[in-house]
Amino acid sequence: MPSVGPGVTAVPSVFVVLYCLFQAPMWCCAPTGASQFCRNNANGILLGCHLRQHKFEKLKLAVRQRAWRKAAAAVFKSVGGQAATFSAFAGMVSAGAATVTLAVK
Repeated sequence: MPSVGPGVTAVPSVFVVLYCLFQAPMWCCAPTGASQFCRNNANGILLGCHLRQHKFEKLKLAVRQRAWRKAAAAVFKSVGGQAATFSAFAGMVSAGAATVTLAVK
């Protein structure tokens, strides 16, 4: 039985991570003025909904270390966010393992 090389594993893993970060359907979850989270449809973990301010709010939550807890709480409120987060994490682990295997060979 032929084996699949690490390069073949790394490329789809990177695509999974990019899809989850920028295209996976989920709620926006950007913080609003009323200490609530936006419930509009959005694409990806890092991008907000159609409102321009929400796009910057989501990116700001991802960049500022103090806001990670708030961002995680917002993303994990929806099933789509949970699935996208776990898929992105699995893709990063897979891509990392494939990269290490390529480097060691």
